[in-house]
Amino acid sequence: MKSVLKFFRTGLGLIGAIIILALVLTAALAPVIAPYDPNAQNYEKILQEPNAEHYFGTDDLGRDIFSRVVYGAQVSIKAAIISVGIAMLIGIPIGLFTGYYRGFWDEWVVMRVIDALQAFPFLILALAISAVLGSGFGNAMLAIGIGFAPAFVRITRGQVLTLRNMEYVHAAKSVGVKDMRIIFGHILPNAMGPIIIQSTLAMATGILAEASLSYLGLGVQPPTPSWGSMLNQAQTLMSVAPYATYYPGLAIFVVVLGFNLLGDGLQQFLDPKTRK
Repeated sequence: MKSVLKFFRTGLGLIGAIIILALVLTAALAPVIAPYDPNAQNYEKILQEPNAEHYFGTDDLGRDIFSRVVYGAQVSIKAAIISVGIAMLIGIPIGLFTGYYRGFWDEWVVMRVIDALQAFPFLILALAISAVLGSGFGNAMLAIGIGFAPAFVRITRGQVLTLRNMEYVHAAKSVGVKDMRIIFGHILPNAMGPIIIQSTLAMATGILAEASLSYLGLGVQPPTPSWGSMLNQAQTLMSVAPYATYYPGLAIFVVVLGFNLLGDGLQQFLDPKTRK
């Protein structure tokens, strides 16, 4: 309990946690919060400015923008969890085994492949993979997850290289504890701090990447509401209905900010140099 209170005293973590909690609640309660079907078209109410009936106005098909922003939260939370989950499933085991066993495969195969992947900007790499796999939410998540994986490999491997030389690891080896138990029972739990911080920051990037891919037509396909695809559809309306771009853009900004603040708060909380 004291640890939780210390975390919330960081301020940044508290603000980030509130934003992320609001995102999760919005996604979970979207059918209750949204006053309209997000895909329902009403040609009698095309391009209405924000008013008491349509809080964020309507788009060029008469769809309620507020309802679409609310339902777009579901896509964003899925994007954050699924993309980072894929990256962790790929990156953490590779980082654990290469860092623990070292040798030729670590130095000259795995790490050189990681270097090659990280030579490309993350979004360019995700775009390339997504273009090869094809459009769609599932392929976009796989592309983003693969793009994130090298960072998790490096962070996990770096932690393992430090922890493998700790006294408790040598003690476990001396009494005959098997490598798998040492890796997953002793090293991994002690390496989770930086991994958790990285996963939180990666979720922010994952949401931004999903919005970017959807904006380019490689992510969520119409008519499913996604903040990125909403921006794509609204870009031609800037001269007549600029408000159509304000709200999905603001949603992306606030949620990405929330994950970054949460990551900064966790970093301050988990860093032994700053903990009191």
